[in-house]
Amino acid sequence: MKHLKYLFPVLLCTLLLGFSSCKETNADRLRAMRSDWESVKNRPAFTLFEENGHYRVTTYRKTYRGTIQTETYQISEQDGNLFIETGLSVLLTYDKENDRILLSPGGEYKRSNQSLKKRVYENENNNAARSMQPVCWKGQCTVGGE
Repeated sequence: MKHLKYLFPVLLCTLLLGFSSCKETNADRLRAMRSDWESVKNRPAFTLFEENGHYRVTTYRKTYRGTIQTETYQISEQDGNLFIETGLSVLLTYDKENDRILLSPGGEYKRSNQSLKKRVYENENNNAARSMQPVCWKGQCTVGGE
């Protein structure tokens, strides 16, 4: 009976320690989120990656002239929440079950099947090659929109 008095608190502490070690940290979430992400609603795509121990996000956006513009932002943690520091704080949450990222503001993102960097620059090269093809209209031909 004496030993049972000590056994219950020891088992309770062991159980609590076991549950607390199963809790996922933001570092674990960020590690799982490293990838290319594309918007569900036609917003700029981004890549989440680790560099020198810090997590960063690079966005890829096509400008009016058809060139690709990239911007890189750091991810920070405040009060247990993840934020992308863009000048404004964009809240970053991860739904592990559906493998989706929700940016607030910014919308929902799904993991991309293809490298965004590769896809973006392939599209840029295809557009450049297309612009060098002759365009003829009413007997007049031009190359590259000249």
